[in-house]
Amino acid sequence: MVPFLAFSQEIPEENIINEPADTTQTFIKIWNLTEDFAVMRDKEIDTMKTQFQIYDPVFSNSIANAFLGNTGLQTQNLIYFNREEQPDFFFMRPYTPYLYTPENNTYFNIIKPFTLLEYFSTFGNKQKREDIFHAVHTQNLSPFLNLGFDIRLLSSAGLYSRQIAKLTNFNLFTSYTGHDYSFHTSLHLNNSSAEENGGIADDSIFFNENIDEKAYDINLEEADSRIKSLMFHFTQRYKFGKEEQVVDTTSETGFRRLRERTVKTGSLLHTFEYQRSHRLYTDEITDMNRDFYPAYLIDSMQTRDSTYFRSLRNTFQVMLDENPHRKNDFGARAFISHEWVRYAFNTANDTLVSGGDTSIQNHKYYQYNNVHLGASVLHTVGFGWDWIFAGQFYLTGYRAGDLLLEGNITKEFQGKKGESRISISGEFSLQEADHFLNFYESNHFRWYNDFRKIKDIRGSLQVSNEAIQLDAGAHLSLVTDLVYHTDSAMPAQHGRVISVIGLNLHKHFSAGIFHSDHRIHYQLSSDNNVVRLPDLSYYTSNYISFTVVKNALTAQLGFDLYYYTRYRALAFAPSSGLFYNQDIMELGNYPYLNPFLTAKLKRTRFYLRYDHPYAGLIKKNYFHVLNYPMPGRVFRFGLSWTFYN
Repeated sequence: MVPFLAFSQEIPEENIINEPADTTQTFIKIWNLTEDFAVMRDKEIDTMKTQFQIYDPVFSNSIANAFLGNTGLQTQNLIYFNREEQPDFFFMRPYTPYLYTPENNTYFNIIKPFTLLEYFSTFGNKQKREDIFHAVHTQNLSPFLNLGFDIRLLSSAGLYSRQIAKLTNFNLFTSYTGHDYSFHTSLHLNNSSAEENGGIADDSIFFNENIDEKAYDINLEEADSRIKSLMFHFTQRYKFGKEEQVVDTTSETGFRRLRERTVKTGSLLHTFEYQRSHRLYTDEITDMNRDFYPAYLIDSMQTRDSTYFRSLRNTFQVMLDENPHRKNDFGARAFISHEWVRYAFNTANDTLVSGGDTSIQNHKYYQYNNVHLGASVLHTVGFGWDWIFAGQFYLTGYRAGDLLLEGNITKEFQGKKGESRISISGEFSLQEADHFLNFYESNHFRWYNDFRKIKDIRGSLQVSNEAIQLDAGAHLSLVTDLVYHTDSAMPAQHGRVISVIGLNLHKHFSAGIFHSDHRIHYQLSSDNNVVRLPDLSYYTSNYISFTVVKNALTAQLGFDLYYYTRYRALAFAPSSGLFYNQDIMELGNYPYLNPFLTAKLKRTRFYLRYDHPYAGLIKKNYFHVLNYPMPGRVFRFGLSWTFYN
C-alpha cells in the first residue's frame, strides 16, 4: 500500500489545486490488482495538496469511526456502506485501516527511481508524543521489471495512561510485465502492540473535572495485546492467442477491408497466497482488576490468550479478453480456488492419558479445505453501458454452500464541462459467519455456536457530475440472520430481517481562493438494538488557497470539522479486541474542529494542525467509544519529500 498515491476520501479531480506542472516524466504506469488479482486497475498519481493534513489512516479512510483515541489503536468504521473488505484473520479486523495487504498493494513501472519520505509528529510533552515515519522506494531494473518497498513505523504514547501503541508495516513488492508472461509478488508484515488500559475508570470524573489526561484512573494496569501477521502473494500470468486480422465492415462503400489486430485473446493465471497471523493478550489478575473481566475460565491469576490463523490458497483462472474493435464484445473469467485453513485458540488444560503417557493440551485446532468456483462476464468497450456480473460458490469446507452474486452497470456521459456518471450495483450473499464467531475459547470468553448462514441483499445507485462537483448515492441492505456482539460482548444472531438505508452526498464549492468541501452520510437501521449507527455523519473542510511564491510555493489555510449525531455507541472488550453494543451511555453530538495550515514547495509538502483547541471549554463528551475519551488539545506537524534520481 502506498498511501500518498490514494486520493484521500475520493476527492474529485476538480477539487485539486492547480500547481506548477512537474515536468519530470517518471511514472509510466501505476496500478492495483483487482478481481482476484486478475485485472491491472490503473491508479492515478496523487499530486493534490488538499487534505495532506489528514495523515491518520483511520480518518483518511472514513469521516466517522468508533475509535479508541490515538493512532495505532483499534477502530471500526461507522459508515455502514463504506466498510472495507475485512482481513481473513478475524482479530485483525479492528486494525483494517492500518494494514498493508496484497489487495491494496500498489505496483509501478517507472523511468527513474522514485523515493518518498514522510514524517508526522506532535509538539509538546514527550510522554504524549506521536511519531510516524513512512518511506517508499521503487525503481525499474529493466523496462519490464520493477522492485520496491514500503515501510511505516508508528509510535503513539497516547494522552491517557497506558495507551502506548506501536505499529510496524512493511511491504516488499516486485512485478514483471512482459508481453506474454508477467508476474506480481508481494510480502507484507503487519505487527502491532498496544497497552490495553480498559478505558478510564469513572466517566463522571472526566465530565466534571479538568485535570491532566494522565491523572485519570484507568481499569487495567498491566494488560497488553500483540498481533503479528505475515502475508505472501504471487500471481503469474501467461497470455495466449496470436496476432490476427479482423474484418472491418465499417467502410462506406460496403466493401470489406482488413485492419491489423494485436490484442491477445486471453490469459491463464495462477495465484499463490500464504498467511500466518497470531494475536496474544496478556494480563496479571489482581484485586484491582478482578471485577473488570466477566469470567475466569482457564486461570484466575493471569491471562495469556493466544489465537492463531494459517491459510494457504491456490487459485487457477482463465480469462478471455474483450476485442476493443468490437463495441458489442465482452470478456469473461472463470476460476477455481483451493484454500487450506487452520484455526487455533487456547483452552483449559486437558490431561490426556494414553498408554501410561500423560500429555497436556492447551490449544484447540480446527482445519478445513475450502474449495470454491467463480466466474464473471464484463463489457467495457465502446461508448455504451459498461457492466460486469460475477458469482462465486463454495463446494467444500467450512464455507460449503456459501454463495456470492454481484453486478454493476455504469454509464459515462461526456459534457462540455466534464464527465457525468451513473452507476447501479446489486449484490446477493449467503455466507457462513466467521469461524471465530462460532468457535472460540479464552480465559474470559467461551462460546460454541451453530449460527445460520448470513443472507444479505444489497442495491445502490451512485451519480456524479464534474461540472457542478457533486457526487451522491442511495444504498439499501436487507440482511437476515446477522451476527453481532451483545452488551455482554458475546456473539448472537438476530433471526429477522434488518434493513439499513444509506444516503451520501459530496459537494465542493469554490469561489476564487475560497474552497468549501462537504460530505454528508445519512443512514437508518430498522433495529437499533442490533445495528448501532449514528443517523447523520458530517465532514467539512473549508480553506483559502493562495500562492506565496509564484511557480514555487502554494499554501492553504483553513479548518476541518467532524460531527455525528448522538446514538447508542459501541464499547470495547480488550481481552477479545472486539467492539460490542452497550446501553450505558449515548455518545456523539460533539463537533471536532481542527484548524490547519498546509503548503507545498516544489516536491516538499508540510502541514501544521491544531486539533480540538476548545477541549474542556464546553461539555466534555468527546468520546467515540464508551470509557475511551478522545485526545484534548494537540498540536501536530508533518513533512513529506519526494525524490526522482
